[in-house]
Amino acid sequence: MNGTEASIMAFFGGYMLFVLAIAVVGIIANWKLFEKANVEGWKSIIPILNIWEIIKISGLNPFYILLFLLPFVNGIFSLYLGFKYVESYGFGFGGFLLYLFFNPIMILYMGFSDDVTYTGTYYID
Repeated sequence: MNGTEASIMAFFGGYMLFVLAIAVVGIIANWKLFEKANVEGWKSIIPILNIWEIIKISGLNPFYILLFLLPFVNGIFSLYLGFKYVESYGFGFGGFLLYLFFNPIMILYMGFSDDVTYTGTYYID
């Protein structure tokens, strides 16, 4: 292995550590958001279950998860769900735009800020 290959491997290794650190912080922030809504935090790391719970946190019927199976409808529903999710934590349309365009930063803010509380209505089966 020459110097160029070693430096490329070192760069990508460092990059992967950075991405892993960001992912861990995001998982912790989502965990905190779930706990603010009185949902067990571990549910935020299980695929599909986390979407099911986000739909319930947003006050919607969890069977709306089936809308994700329909082409084009899933994109529109994702935007609507994002708005309802942010709204359930007390944000309006401006907060939704921040959530849409700066998602990692907004999730960190929502998860770790003491100013943000869950104000929505949790859907009960």
